[in-house]
Amino acid sequence: MHLPLRRVLACAATAALAVGGLVATSAPTAAAAPAKKLVDDFNGDGYGDVVLNLPFHSPLDRNKSGAVMVLYGSASGLSSSHRKLITQNTAGVPGTAESTDWFGHATTTGDFDGDGYADLAVSANGEDYTSGGTSWSDVGQVTLIWGGPNGLTYHGATTAKLGTPAVQNLLAGQDLTSGDFNGDGKRDLAVGYGRGGEAGTVLYGPIDRTGAPASRKALGLTGLPSYADTMLVPGDVTGDGITDLVVSWDTMTLGNTDKIHVLRGGADGFTDIGYLKNEAGAQLYHRQGERLAVGDLDHDGHDDIIVPQPFALNYKGEFIVVHGGANGQDTTRKPVHFSQDTPGVPDTNSDTGGDNFGQQVAVGDVNGDGYLDIIATSPLENHSYLTNAGKVTILPGGPGGVTGRGSTAFTQNTPGVPGSAVAEGGFGAGAKVTDVNGDGRGDAMIGVYAVDEAGVSNHTGGLWTLPGSATGTTATGSKEFTATGLGLPADGFLYIGQSFNR
Repeated sequence: MHLPLRRVLACAATAALAVGGLVATSAPTAAAAPAKKLVDDFNGDGYGDVVLNLPFHSPLDRNKSGAVMVLYGSASGLSSSHRKLITQNTAGVPGTAESTDWFGHATTTGDFDGDGYADLAVSANGEDYTSGGTSWSDVGQVTLIWGGPNGLTYHGATTAKLGTPAVQNLLAGQDLTSGDFNGDGKRDLAVGYGRGGEAGTVLYGPIDRTGAPASRKALGLTGLPSYADTMLVPGDVTGDGITDLVVSWDTMTLGNTDKIHVLRGGADGFTDIGYLKNEAGAQLYHRQGERLAVGDLDHDGHDDIIVPQPFALNYKGEFIVVHGGANGQDTTRKPVHFSQDTPGVPDTNSDTGGDNFGQQVAVGDVNGDGYLDIIATSPLENHSYLTNAGKVTILPGGPGGVTGRGSTAFTQNTPGVPGSAVAEGGFGAGAKVTDVNGDGRGDAMIGVYAVDEAGVSNHTGGLWTLPGSATGTTATGSKEFTATGLGLPADGFLYIGQSFNR
């Protein structure tokens, strides 16, 4: 299967389906985990862990068989010495690494088996399936890797039983995400498809160590085109205490099928309650595959939806905040546009070239004040006489939500940030916020398009971490993680740091 390069660069990648009945492994139930539980804490030590999706990983002659790299959090943040590379050839992981499996295309985390430790779901949406002498290409598969006191693979791994018949080119696992979609207090797994006219399925937790869920249902969003780059983002948009699902897809045509739907979660499954609209009441286009973010920016009890629009304003870029409401979108409030011309946001749209402001957006409380902040990247920002060197902007939240006032920006030339900016480096190609040092503030994970050990643009990629602090995101204590430091080859198209666990 050919994975569109634009999709890998633009989004934190998607996740995978497994056909029910594939061989699974099992393991005994773990002891109780520590009291503090995080959705991304695989070893129960109270620190958030980070997964780098590496679907382009190609060991030996296995072209794009894929991998994931786990970096464990600690009091000092992430460390390259506390890492684990997982492929389909890792002991305890079912299957075999094969060319174009794209293992690591998407990942999501959550305590799916209910033992108190976060687990990892990994997609391989290019996985083929054979049964009774018949083969189907690119059916897709989801692998569940169990957490425990020593981290991932403590209890091995298994193939999730999605209960979906084998379908040629289904691309199950175009996206993965998790949440409590039926309100029963258990963690559920949502799996997006790339083909077949149906957006995907949800596995309701708990999911046992054989990969079998308590129950499963289709997402219930039909009428999709024959191919759609489906993306799933969870959040309580309706404010009823049950996780809803924001579903968007990209047909690469920017046509009228590229909508952003809100599926209301509930005990009986999802209900499609409509698609997002702009201030004129017209359909709000998904644009071209950039991933949405969701969070309650103004503390009104409804999660808001942040929609990237990097190609707007003649490629200068913007993002739009759509306010959540009891019926999905709050139509009494106009969506709010943010660009580099918004008061308080550094830089302007008057410079030459397309910055693609808002290509990646992420939300998190980076200063611990209880309000969510927004990270918006501009990976094609020109600065320091360098083309497409990239920049990241942090827009702080407050009682009135995000306004742009007090925003700050970082590049690889900002004092304290490791390394230096390079042409075509694309600082901001990926973005994520999670608390990796346990201080109660979100730390920014920033990916780059390409920087090898000699500072040459070659699409290897890299990860930069900018810690949160009482005054917001800071360069003090920031770190860089390049291919060599992570034990990865520095001569390939790895795109390190451009796609993370959701």
